[in-house]
Amino acid sequence: MLDKLSAITRIIEKIKRFPVTFESMRDWIRYENIEISDRTLYRYLEEIKNLPLNDGRIITIDGDYNKKTWKFEFDKSAHEFGESDIKSFLLLKNLAPGALTQKRQNSIDKIEEVLFKAQSKSKFEYHMQSLPQAQIKTSSFNEYVYNEQEQQYLDTLIWAMQHSRKLKVMEISQDVRYPATLPKLPVVMLPMQILYHNGSIYVLLLIESTLDLVVYDLSRFKQFDILENIFSTQKFMDHFYAQASKRFGVAPNIDNEIYDIKLEFSCGAGTYISNRFWHCTQRFGQKPSGKWEMRMNTGINAELVDWVFGWGNQVKVLGPDLLQEKLKEKLVTMMDIYLNLTQ
Repeated sequence: MLDKLSAITRIIEKIKRFPVTFESMRDWIRYENIEISDRTLYRYLEEIKNLPLNDGRIITIDGDYNKKTWKFEFDKSAHEFGESDIKSFLLLKNLAPGALTQKRQNSIDKIEEVLFKAQSKSKFEYHMQSLPQAQIKTSSFNEYVYNEQEQQYLDTLIWAMQHSRKLKVMEISQDVRYPATLPKLPVVMLPMQILYHNGSIYVLLLIESTLDLVVYDLSRFKQFDILENIFSTQKFMDHFYAQASKRFGVAPNIDNEIYDIKLEFSCGAGTYISNRFWHCTQRFGQKPSGKWEMRMNTGINAELVDWVFGWGNQVKVLGPDLLQEKLKEKLVTMMDIYLNLTQ
């Protein structure tokens, strides 16, 4: 067991890296096997506000729902930006998904204004004005633009994850692209991650009663509540990552099996895909013929079938049989549509 001084030192080091709430600090304490009670932890957090520290001080901020956040306020936090740093900010600002920036421009402008004031010595405003902002942009291709209500939902869900709060979901719409059976509502869920994927924002949750993973586009949330119940995010993180890695993308798998996916790509297509991320288990190898083989260990879902189908005659499914059958079914469906159209 750590003595008081050692425990407080570890707590201060943690707060210096990132602001914490009581709940997030408690989870970290347990993860690090620091044996102190909740009451003692709270007392330490209150005591360190009055400690004289060389490089700054610890302050508290009262947030939403009367929740305290402890953060470290550095005495010399405004370091000068170099031109490369300013270009990095410009890239983050201009290449950020339109799904976020179109409805949050006021917030982005405020951040930029703060940087103007804090970085006057580094000529932040001069570099920002001289850089080609209009020439650096995202196409926003295939991006969903979330409305004000959905943006508010996003803020609420971030707060719930930040404070390790459970959700009670009362209403959620059906997925029109990848239909799947919805759980019986209302249902209590554990929010685990917010993911930007293929032009949309997704919320990844675990159903509390079964620990099954569900993935919902932000736009599908129609009614939910944040519960007072707190859960340990760290406790479920390994299970969550294991479940998420079983999917290709975000669509639900057709069964519970994990398959050894083997795909053969043409030389050109293989060169393209081998330099991009598709799945955490992907492996690539080029054959003497110039063709590429891609292997993954993942479930089979509609997103995988659509992705493979989209490569047309540049890909051949070497296995498993189930994926070959799903591709044949999709091909037959498409042929029926267009053959009937021709007739």
